[in-house]
Amino acid sequence: MTKRPLGGYFLTSKAKPTTRQRNLLKVLNLLQQNDSQSAKNLSIQTGLSIVSINKLLDVLDNKHLITNGFLNTSGRRAKTYQLRADAGKLGIFQLIESNGKILITYYLCDLLGQIYQKRQATKPLESLDYLLDFIKTMTLKERPIKIIVGVPGVELNALLQISDVQSLQGINLTAAITTATGIDALIVNDVNASTYGANKKSDQENITVGIYFPKNFGPGVGVVINNHLLHGADGLTGKIEFGTVSSNDKTQEIIQHLQNIISLLNPNLMIAYIEKLNLSSGEINHIKQTIDKKLPLHQNYSLIFDHNFKKDYLTGLIAIGRQQFLHDQVVD
Repeated sequence: MTKRPLGGYFLTSKAKPTTRQRNLLKVLNLLQQNDSQSAKNLSIQTGLSIVSINKLLDVLDNKHLITNGFLNTSGRRAKTYQLRADAGKLGIFQLIESNGKILITYYLCDLLGQIYQKRQATKPLESLDYLLDFIKTMTLKERPIKIIVGVPGVELNALLQISDVQSLQGINLTAAITTATGIDALIVNDVNASTYGANKKSDQENITVGIYFPKNFGPGVGVVINNHLLHGADGLTGKIEFGTVSSNDKTQEIIQHLQNIISLLNPNLMIAYIEKLNLSSGEINHIKQTIDKKLPLHQNYSLIFDHNFKKDYLTGLIAIGRQQFLHDQVVD
């Protein structure tokens, strides 16, 4: 089984997709970026003929992945196509640091992110068995089509080798969850998910970088280029804890990280998730002014400090889970 990146994360498949499958995925990716699309717009964006687009839409309709509606324009009704929200439900487990402990929150939602159920574990994460028991309990009665788990860590060679949760270190978490529940699982790094969730999708060149500063752990970075998450040759893109920045002054540490990232990648959008640090408005203004002075030629980027990490994190997990599910429906 090989792995290849699609839509910002690694997808598993037994074979490379055929030309038709690749075209189906192109259409699905475009439908995910917009609420609705006409066949004509899909034809223009993909470079495929209207006849080919209509055939692809028929395939997706037969798989119950899309629905259609109508848009009134200049007195004429144009047929439009959208993803089916009810094509399946996703089970999202969000692991997030709070005061040095890892809390687990479960969300059951449809493909478009409508949340039907939200439950938080009664205790912080304490062991693999505790996590698996919570996942099994939440997914027992109403089984999602896929389980997506956001973790403060990185899965390499099928093992969670870098993690803020010591009890999960070295565990094949994907296999453990799938075995325990009988439901396909996907593990996603928390900062990758938040950056992907915050990314402003664009047809033009677009770079979004998110840097997250937990209160009791080291910072992490997510990089999205042209709507695709960057993982790197070893899957370690964004592990800036291995870098050379070191300071006892938190504002200076933030300044150094931001200066390095902005000067190297020149992003369109730079998000600093600093809510856990409780910095004052004066400290934040000092960071902004210092960056402006150090990087006077970098003027076409936005530096944002007020994004909500948990919200972007959840949005990203849903989007990644949806893409994985749609890919599986087309290719596997």
